[in-house]
Amino acid sequence: MNTMLRIFTAGLLLAVSGCAGGKTDTPNMPDFPLSCAAVLPAVRGSDLDRNPTEEKEEEKALAEGVVVMNKALREYFGSRTDIRMISEELVEPGKPRQSLAGVKATAEKAGCNAVLETTLYRYKERLGGEYTAKEPAATAFTYRLLALPDGTALCRGNFDQEQEPLLNNLLTFRQSAENSFAWVTVERLLTQGLHERLDDCPYLAEKK
Repeated sequence: MNTMLRIFTAGLLLAVSGCAGGKTDTPNMPDFPLSCAAVLPAVRGSDLDRNPTEEKEEEKALAEGVVVMNKALREYFGSRTDIRMISEELVEPGKPRQSLAGVKATAEKAGCNAVLETTLYRYKERLGGEYTAKEPAATAFTYRLLALPDGTALCRGNFDQEQEPLLNNLLTFRQSAENSFAWVTVERLLTQGLHERLDDCPYLAEKK
């Protein structure tokens, strides 16, 4: 009984909420004739304010997070025929990774007229268990879907969230309930956030 009471109490106190939140913008070109979108492998962002020790630790965490983000992208798009998942081997060599020339060359290889880029800036695992975490999970990323050949942004968005007590933000009750009112892992937080943001983009959301 005491165990159930502790779990119930924790449930009343937890939610997934954003430090800075996040959103998706859908600029002009609502009638862009998307043939298919090439999904580039996720990349790590940089933060010039980190000291060398923090940078080494965070780079290691980001490297792990990029693997998780690529897995989440594959799960989201599944076997859709209008999406081409691009492996590292297929990324155009000899051109800057995120330059327009680079993404155009890669997308052309896949026969697509749009390209999706994702960049991970933060990936911090919770410290502790799902009901006794000392520090919550946190993650931050950006994405953009570019129309080719000119590079116009069809959709772009960001996600920057850290779990916090439910009573601090009752508007996140639904997310908290989905997570059984527990402290989630950073992998789950990232996967949920990525899927939510992609759902907001009409070009990427799966047609129901």
